[in-house]
Amino acid sequence: MTLEEALLQAKELIVAGKLSDAGRMLEPLKSEYPSSPDVARLWCSLAMRTGRAADVPAYAAEIYAQVQGDFHKAHWAHVWGTASFLSLDLPAAHAHFSVALNHLLVLAKSGKIPPHKERAKLDQADANIFASGKAEQLLWSTCAQLARSNIPAFPFAGTLLGLVRNGCLLDFDKDLDIAVRMESWGACCAALEQAGWVRAPMRIEYANYRDYVHAELGITLDVCGLQARGKQLVGGFALPGYADEYQRVSVFPELDLIQRKTDFGEVWYPRQPEKILTAFYGDWRTPNPHWDTVVSACNLENFTLLVRCYAYHRLIQSWLLGDLAKAWCYAHQIALKDPDDALALRSRQWMERAMMRLNREIPAWPENQRPKRVYTRMVADLFHQGHVNFLREARALGTHLTVCVVSDERVVENKGKWPVMNQAERAAVVAACRYVDAVMIETPPSVTPELMQHHGFDIYTFACASEQERRDKYRLCESLPPEMIRELTYTPGISTTDLAMRIRGDGRRPDKP
Repeated sequence: MTLEEALLQAKELIVAGKLSDAGRMLEPLKSEYPSSPDVARLWCSLAMRTGRAADVPAYAAEIYAQVQGDFHKAHWAHVWGTASFLSLDLPAAHAHFSVALNHLLVLAKSGKIPPHKERAKLDQADANIFASGKAEQLLWSTCAQLARSNIPAFPFAGTLLGLVRNGCLLDFDKDLDIAVRMESWGACCAALEQAGWVRAPMRIEYANYRDYVHAELGITLDVCGLQARGKQLVGGFALPGYADEYQRVSVFPELDLIQRKTDFGEVWYPRQPEKILTAFYGDWRTPNPHWDTVVSACNLENFTLLVRCYAYHRLIQSWLLGDLAKAWCYAHQIALKDPDDALALRSRQWMERAMMRLNREIPAWPENQRPKRVYTRMVADLFHQGHVNFLREARALGTHLTVCVVSDERVVENKGKWPVMNQAERAAVVAACRYVDAVMIETPPSVTPELMQHHGFDIYTFACASEQERRDKYRLCESLPPEMIRELTYTPGISTTDLAMRIRGDGRRPDKP
């Protein structure tokens, strides 16, 4: 058997999960061809999959020293850094990742970009398991089983995002996410294993994060433990006994759970899921295909060395594969978290030049800052300058403005007469205003905390033409806390009534004789 044939067979064994068999093939090859980058690549990959990451750095250093060219140097510096990262030698990992990035920058400055290699796609059946509904059934059956064991586990992260935003799991998701308070952590993990979930080996074992695989469906379940800290909950990746730079802490507001009925029985579910999603994603209503939970989360307490090394690892990995768009997103996120990271800034700059030269689109990264959503109600009959002034000021209160255009019947109740324009006509005009992001036509007459929470509104605003109107409008929102209410200035000198009088008159402008 030639070396090429032996390496191909070893690679097939690794892909098939037969790691012991692959090891028995690769060990003699490593002894026979100690300087072969091809042998070293497979051997290092296998070692990092089988808990032997500590054996990799010395070998990777030897290969790095002998290979030529910035691409190969970058690859082996990345292997060296990844092994150091998995061995929790974070300073060494950061140093080697920095070396890899500098090699890639040399390539970029010379106009060279690694060829784009597509990653292997999932089998069609696996790819559709979330879209088919099987994954969601598994989620609810698992949560119901935990609930019957008095374990309050609930949908979390991307799983919760899909349920709230789309009404179902995200069809492109890769795993299920649940969370549980640390008081129930041990019981939860034990119950999952009794239910047939198999604990998956993790390259770094965290105290509050664990992966399981469903033996029949092959779906991965991520379990996150949440710890109370004052009026907050903290999650992420915890490594007890290590310094703060070795932790990844994500912070959530305190939350209440309620029971929710499913076809599999009652499950636990957040009473206010939007609070979790806003903490996690910021503007969770805007999809972001480039999101990476470890790096992108808006509620990271600190951009620690652990998170930075992970981000560097993924940035270099994508760049080596020629996926400039994905690599750019990681460089961009690092710069967002740490604007003083000169290496990330330079990487982003040179990738932008390369993408422009290659006529590739530079990704649009959403703001992901927490939106400030403003809500108002109005008649908007005979739309005029006063309406425009009000909507401009209302939109300036936040990042998103929703207008409820009230029904014709409500106008009659409040003003004793029908509007000139019907509701559909008024809604169409308001929707065309540049300051309006969304229009609603069906809402309760009163503005309650429940209404504001359901739609994610932060501020309710209005303007008053008279003292009586002021009393009426404050009565409509009397259950809201004062910080959610904003009264704006009414534009004098123009109103729908004035316009109607002009139309009924002789057509002369009021400012002309």
